[in-house]
Amino acid sequence: MAKPIIDVSEHNGAINWETVKTQVDGAIIRCGYGGNIVSQDDKQYLRNVRECTRLGIPFGVYLFSYARSAAEAKNEAEHVLRLVKGWNLSLPIYYDLEYSSYVGDMPASLYSQIATAFCERIEAVGGYVGIYANLDYWNNKLMNVNAYSRWLAQWGAAPTFDKKFMLWQYTSDGKINGSSARTDLNRYYGNFLTMAGKQNHFGGTTPDPKPEPPELKHKVGEEVRFRALYRSSDSIVPITDIAVHKGTITKIIAKARNPYLINNGTGWVNDAVIITDQPTTLKVYDLVRVKPNAKDYDGNSLAPFVYQTVYEVMEITGDRVVIGKDNQVTAAVAANNLIKV
Repeated sequence: MAKPIIDVSEHNGAINWETVKTQVDGAIIRCGYGGNIVSQDDKQYLRNVRECTRLGIPFGVYLFSYARSAAEAKNEAEHVLRLVKGWNLSLPIYYDLEYSSYVGDMPASLYSQIATAFCERIEAVGGYVGIYANLDYWNNKLMNVNAYSRWLAQWGAAPTFDKKFMLWQYTSDGKINGSSARTDLNRYYGNFLTMAGKQNHFGGTTPDPKPEPPELKHKVGEEVRFRALYRSSDSIVPITDIAVHKGTITKIIAKARNPYLINNGTGWVNDAVIITDQPTTLKVYDLVRVKPNAKDYDGNSLAPFVYQTVYEVMEITGDRVVIGKDNQVTAAVAANNLIKV
């Protein structure tokens, strides 16, 4: 059975997204309101998109409009594009058009210009865009806006709008554990969860600031054993299906991702994939933390939250230690990259 889509803003406070995740099929997150001014960014936006990305919750965004002209609508589109840069959205970008004392009572012809200007700017960069409005606005202000996905706000038992819409906000007084006392709930239709496809992919998650490279543990001329190789000093993808597992360090690039060159060309390695002979004193069921900047056993990067969590040792094979939490495996890590707590 389908779960609701929630729409949230800073008014919902600091949402516990881990609790919310099991109760929803997705979220539409307010990124801000009005023109492209930093002070008008939603104060919980960045946290909300980070958490949804981390937890794999499908999300889109919306912006509350104060535009009174097509030019102001284009500026509001820039507001959205600034905030979605660096993020991958799986649901649409919505333009929230509703009455405010600042905007006043504008004619339908002007609303058509505003809606079109905003949506065309989002589409110009490959985005998937829609319009949010209540039943009165759809019937009397936006009746000529038909080119974009509709999100209908009509609180009650059943919608009465006679045109196609993909998302229906049926209450502003919903209850979702982990959110505020009152949360907007929405029902979706058809292929809503997949219709945006990859159109709202704006570059992946915002990277964390690059940490200072750790102090190197090995030197030129030292013979080392390793469980993986890299094609270059800055390569991200490890090669684990290798025939050679031992070699001599012949060159070091101190600040590189993989600083050690093996045998003048066999490949590159880093401290995470070099095997140490130091026996582990860890035992199954011990509690451990992962050392800052450490990678997994195969040399892959770990999510930032991994370094902040205490894990249980679940399995030990040589220097390979499998860690997890609540009987769920998180990663396999070299023993020398773990700290017993």
